[in-house]
Order: sequence, then structure tokens, then C-alpha cells
Amino acid sequence: MTPNIRAAVFDIDGTLALMNKEAGTFTALPGAIDALAACRAAGVKVVAYTNGTFFPPAHYYPLLADAGIVIDEGHILTPAAVAAQALARMGYTRIMVMGGDGTRVPVQDAGIQVVDPTPDAGPVDAVLLGYTRDFGATELESVVQAVWDGATPFAGSVAPYFASSKGRMLGISGAIAAALENATDTKVTVFGKPETAGLEIVTALTGAQPSEMAVIGDDPKLEIRMGRKAGAFCVGVTTGIADTAKFMGFPEEERAHVVLDDLTGFAAQPWFPKVPA
Repeated sequence: MTPNIRAAVFDIDGTLALMNKEAGTFTALPGAIDALAACRAAGVKVVAYTNGTFFPPAHYYPLLADAGIVIDEGHILTPAAVAAQALARMGYTRIMVMGGDGTRVPVQDAGIQVVDPTPDAGPVDAVLLGYTRDFGATELESVVQAVWDGATPFAGSVAPYFASSKGRMLGISGAIAAALENATDTKVTVFGKPETAGLEIVTALTGAQPSEMAVIGDDPKLEIRMGRKAGAFCVGVTTGIADTAKFMGFPEEERAHVVLDDLTGFAAQPWFPKVPA
């Protein structure tokens, strides 16, 4: 049965583009720019949902635009932005954040007080882990102590790695989460992929239900699992961390419906909506 696709949710790193972390720039991957144009021509709403927390959402727009990838304002999601909205709804008001501005800014924008991970931080409601390379034993011990003292631990992402222009890069928040769980024997709750909280925001943005979405990504453990769990049509691309064999090695119920070499010819696929005459 041909899916009725009203919204396309694209991963960024390894799907639409690759980032040069040192330069802070993106390079569009083959077919990405045309795929976005085809979606707009067909009336398919586009959301870019990265699993990274390098930057606040607002920081991505000009960097991607410089690479030719134009996303409508308000239509870039990060795990930290998803987490901030959820934590605000849950009533948390004072959170220790171990992460850079990509995590801190969305939390502050949600009206939540951000506390640095220091020994004298005082009581906090929760701990939120995001991407950072600026930490040491003091910061790690502080988030562990906060959880020992009763704070609930959360993370934007616990992905072990992600695609970049120089190959795989370590998912630092996942490594920190593993250390935190080991020290506290407390499970870290994750808001990013493969959890489906982000797709609830996509529905609010686009009006499309998950069954009316195409989820496109390079990681069969993240985008594809998220999409299949929510009931979306899932497209894998081999421009990031996984080849076709890896995508197809997952159980059928967790597997991408389609695997493409890249986004070239995306709109020519039989499941893609026809452009209105």
C-alpha cells in the first residue's frame, strides 16, 4: 500500500549534510538540496531533526543555508529542544545541565533555570546531559552527586557515535550517561531518537500524524527505529554510518521500508507524492 506522506522528517548529519566540526560548516550530501525542493513542490512539509546537540536550533539555519539546505524557521529540532519542552511540561524548574549552548539555550528558552555542574550547585530537580567536550572529573562528579541527592537524570541523546565529514564522532553524552548509570544505578531517560517524543512536536508543527510521515535517516538504530515505533514510513540512506547490509540486518518490524544509496532521485521513488498539476 502506498503511504500518504504529508511530512518528511530528515536527519541532518549523514543524511542531508556532513559537518566539519573544526570549521563549523556543513557540506550538502548528494541529492539533499533537490529532495527538499521536491518536497516543497509536492506540498510535503519538511522538518530537519538532528540527534546532535552541538548547537541550539537557531544556530543551524544559517550554517545549513550556506550549504544550500534551507529549512523553514521553527522546523529544525534537536534532542535538547525536545527535552526542554518535555521537562517544562513535566514541571521541572531547576536543572543541572552538563552540556554546551546546544543544550543550555533550549532549556533556558523553556523558562527553566540552568545550573552548572559544580560541587556547590545546591539542590536541583533534574540533570540533563548533552554534547560537550568541556568537562572533567569535577563536572562528572557533580552530576553523579546530584542524582545521588535525588535529581532525576535525563539525556538528549545516548547514541554511541554519529556521522561527520571525518568519519564517526563519539556521542559524548551517551558516554557520560553510561558513566552516570554505572555510578548511580539509575536509568537515564532519553528524549532524542529512537524515542518518539520529537515526532509529537513534528505533528504539532505540520499537522501530520506519524502514519503520514516519511522519516529519512542514516542510522538504523535511531531514525529508523523511531519511525517504525511511531508507524511512519522509513527511508534509510547509506551516506552516513550504515551500508545497505546493516540496514537490512535488522528484524523486519524494525527495518527501513526502503534503503537508498543517497537522496539523488528521492522524488522519483514510487511512494513519493506526485507534484500537483
